[in-house]
Amino acid sequence: MKKIAVISVIWMYSIGSVEAQGYLNRWRDNRGDWYIGFSTSTSRYCGDLSERYNYQHLQLSWGIGTNVQYRIDEYLSLRLDAGLVQLRGDGQFTKNKANNLSFTSINPYSSISLQVDLQNVDKQQYNIPYVWLGFGAIQLDPTATYNGQQIHLAELQTEGITYSRWSGQVTYGVGVPCRVSKRVQIRPEGRYTHVLSDHLDDVSTTYSPRPNSSILARQLSDRSPEIGLPAHLVGAQRGNSANNDGYFLLSLQVIYKW
Repeated sequence: MKKIAVISVIWMYSIGSVEAQGYLNRWRDNRGDWYIGFSTSTSRYCGDLSERYNYQHLQLSWGIGTNVQYRIDEYLSLRLDAGLVQLRGDGQFTKNKANNLSFTSINPYSSISLQVDLQNVDKQQYNIPYVWLGFGAIQLDPTATYNGQQIHLAELQTEGITYSRWSGQVTYGVGVPCRVSKRVQIRPEGRYTHVLSDHLDDVSTTYSPRPNSSILARQLSDRSPEIGLPAHLVGAQRGNSANNDGYFLLSLQVIYKW
């Protein structure tokens, strides 16, 4: 009996030690916690040079980013995001393929967001999904390939107008944290960003008269002749200014708790 009692005590002590060790090593969210994250993303542009439901030609690209997050309480966090996103679009995969327009860009961006957990994190449950809404800014720098060179389009005023090289943006998304250790998480995230400009792709309004434009500006404004089609008349539709541009990001983020 003594042997059984001793073995029972040792077993219960071992179980308690393992549980205590597991408690100490598990991820915990507390008010005032700070986190830093790094992410890689797949991007998809949405605008005049894309088709929303053309899944055969998604025209995917990439993004990289970082963020700093501060936990306010058991539901709310404040996060700051910054990064680079490459976007690309080609009109040949749209109903306006006769325009023969295309672009690529690498866009720096930043935003400040309020993140909301969908359950109380004080319950210490894992994998609690969260959503967020943020506001920020993005640089517009559309380029096009011409004679083997990348040409910056904004300065050429291809539609006869000058637009700001920076735009505001509104972003919202959803994510799920996956615990790796007491200080590390991996978070898949998906987000959509509304750019508060229709010039992310340099396509917005109409073909405009350009008597003082350079030869290069005129050539890149109307590229239909490059594929054997007649040039467009002044005033013909070049883009849809009623809808601003935007982009999707599907990200994998690694988070470290300070």
